[in-house]
Amino acid sequence: MPRTRRLSDAAHTRVRRTLLAWYDREKRQLPWRGTRDPYRIWVSEVMLQQTTVEAVRRRYEAFLERFPDLPSLARAREDSVLAAWSGLGYYARARNLRRAAREILRRHGGVFPRDPRVLRRLPGFGEYTAAAVASLAFGVRAAAADANITRVVSRLFAVRGLAGSPGHRREVLDHAGRLLPRGRPGAATAALMDLGQAICTARDPDCPRCPVASACAALRSGRPGAYPRKRERPRKARVALAVAFIEDGGRALLVRRRDGFLKGLWEFPCGPSDGESSAAARRGLSRTLSSLGLRRDRVPLGAVKHTVVHRRLEIEVFRGHIRDRGPTSREPNGRWFSARQLESAAIPTLARKIARCAGFLSG
Repeated sequence: MPRTRRLSDAAHTRVRRTLLAWYDREKRQLPWRGTRDPYRIWVSEVMLQQTTVEAVRRRYEAFLERFPDLPSLARAREDSVLAAWSGLGYYARARNLRRAAREILRRHGGVFPRDPRVLRRLPGFGEYTAAAVASLAFGVRAAAADANITRVVSRLFAVRGLAGSPGHRREVLDHAGRLLPRGRPGAATAALMDLGQAICTARDPDCPRCPVASACAALRSGRPGAYPRKRERPRKARVALAVAFIEDGGRALLVRRRDGFLKGLWEFPCGPSDGESSAAARRGLSRTLSSLGLRRDRVPLGAVKHTVVHRRLEIEVFRGHIRDRGPTSREPNGRWFSARQLESAAIPTLARKIARCAGFLSG
């Protein structure tokens, strides 16, 4: 349990003023900055969950061109939303965006709730997202603590305990809340985010450049990198898979995923795997293809590696062939895609890697 440090309001005020002055000079120019539109802020915050700023920067405007406002997102087909999200990963976020938009339209008359407690009842709105949207869009003094803010606050005030534990989270939110000015809470939240992204990084924090280094308790201790204390990461498990690339008339066969976190997305036919055995993965693929009236070459045309959470996927890509015509008639979830169609389809990043490995997509 962390030991609470009830520092004076004056100490928090000094940090806040210095931080805001730095932010006014150095804030990053990002597509979602300079707006108070809750819809645009919400989309950016959801995209930024477990995704780098640069990856989101590349996809943010394109998503908003397709779904410029809450009604357009609420009325869109799930497949269209997944296609626009393709490549960002963690597709439950896209599904929850659409579900929440529909609920705001239905239960709140299309008006974005301002109260973080109300926002938290919407699909996909956790404590952080609700507080961040309320703070950045509506100027509510709601403390938000993502990984960056948690790291900055933990170091500034030497918050002990394990990151993510209830006690640690409470103390971080207490300090973060006391750093929010009444007039500009959103700016203070954004400043803490920027500081964590650019200077107070997880590894090798650039303390000489930090505007609030003189107030940092972790720096005074001589061990800024020790805060916050984190759980040991589990070792990534190796998983062997085998997939088939089947092309006919300039089109490639994909099947729609029926379950799991990739449910609803298009992927190349794949066999089940028992884990690390490449031979078992190959046999599983052969059984899958046989049920579709297909067969595969004996030698793979290439290999792809991909990391998903705590799994390291090693995928052999085989060229498949039609053994008897009409394989999609046996697989109602099957569909043939041209390269152009595949570019804009709802497919995960791994499927794009496989298509590039097979020479079907460029880049």
